[in-house]
Amino acid sequence: MELTQRPDLKQKITLSPQVYQGLSILAMPIAELGQLLEAELLENPVLEVEEPEIDDPIDEEYEERSESEEEDRAWDDWLDNYDEMESSDTSAPRDPNEEVTNTEEFVGGIQTFDDYLYQQVGMLDLSAGVAKAARAIIGSLDRDGFFRGSMVEIAAVADVSEDVVLEGLKAVQQLDPPGVGARNLAEALCIQMEHLGLDEPLLDVIVREHLDDVAASHYRKMSRALHTEEDEIRRVVEILRTLNPRPAGAFSPGPSPGYIVPDVTLRRFDDEWLIIPNNESVPTLRVSPRYRAMLRSGSDADDETRRYLKDKIRSAESFIRNVDRRKDTVTRITEIILSVQDEFFEDGKGVLRPLRLEDVAVEIGVHLSTVSRGVTGKYMATPYGLFELKHFFSGGYRTRGGMDVASTSIKQLLKEIVRDENQDKPYSDQKLAEMLSAEGVTVARRTVAKYREELGIDPSWARRRR
Repeated sequence: MELTQRPDLKQKITLSPQVYQGLSILAMPIAELGQLLEAELLENPVLEVEEPEIDDPIDEEYEERSESEEEDRAWDDWLDNYDEMESSDTSAPRDPNEEVTNTEEFVGGIQTFDDYLYQQVGMLDLSAGVAKAARAIIGSLDRDGFFRGSMVEIAAVADVSEDVVLEGLKAVQQLDPPGVGARNLAEALCIQMEHLGLDEPLLDVIVREHLDDVAASHYRKMSRALHTEEDEIRRVVEILRTLNPRPAGAFSPGPSPGYIVPDVTLRRFDDEWLIIPNNESVPTLRVSPRYRAMLRSGSDADDETRRYLKDKIRSAESFIRNVDRRKDTVTRITEIILSVQDEFFEDGKGVLRPLRLEDVAVEIGVHLSTVSRGVTGKYMATPYGLFELKHFFSGGYRTRGGMDVASTSIKQLLKEIVRDENQDKPYSDQKLAEMLSAEGVTVARRTVAKYREELGIDPSWARRRR
């Protein structure tokens, strides 16, 4: 077989670095974009934040002053400030070279559960051995605050006797939150009952002997076993449900929590809504006029410097376009949300209408994936709270009256129906579908089951009170 060469034309779609950067910027949450912007400002010298213009006339002679004169002026100002600081506080002279700490830059860290307990142990009047055993016990607690270890192991670790370990365990069980250091759930609940001063002998018996029946809602079984009226059993179990089965549940051992930063803010003035982009986190950028002037024909810049500046300016302009395009896309999506969901924005309680990503993509003339990136991880601050843009998007149904209702509103209605149902005779999925139909929204039983599962609502047999 003879080998030959021939030209072959093919079309291939590839993403340029600029386009890829634009897609990445559009998909970023605003907090992450702010970090990228700071990094870009440090890396690209021609990129700068556009400051508001000042109308005061500028002294050209001041701008052209030599570097030595500027340095002399700075030195004089430094000496004047130093004299003022020295005269204002004679008892503690300050070093002018010392950096001033800005306390606003510091954010309190997260206190771990162990640190919280160690701090309390330090305030108790304990002997050295008991305190050492208590700290060893705290270090062996599980994530729920229970002590699952062995007395023998703690005694070996703390180098104390088992009697001392028992005293340390009693000390830990006195700490806040109540129930910490318990060896099982029943002991944790009993500690909490003692802490709250609950004088309920029936509750004590239920905690020690019938927790499994409580979990399964076997009220009649407990009534027969304890020879007590079922209503009294229900009353005591309601008290039991107020106790915390996970003493350490309120504490998180993970990193500091993230904070949601809105991309846009909605403000209402009379009957008009104003969309305000978050310009604090993502300020307006520009290419430095100083570096642009160095590319002019009359400048003293050499060829290598010109090539470097041209490359940096192209990169800066591309970055600015992508950031501005992101702002514009999010703002336009917000305008459509505000227009379609006008009933919701009247008081924050109105019914949401169906709104699909495809509809918005057609409206603003972009690809569906662009809208998807534009709403994911983007938040809107409103007078009624902080909402993710995706909250306003969902499919929907048309009522018999011709009104479009979003699936989000149907889920809310479903939740209210289940909340008000008779727990002795909970509604089946078919019954819920019929009740929604009576409200004017016709949905299938399978759809009701799907929404019920998404809301975390158990089926009817599991919701039945026993």
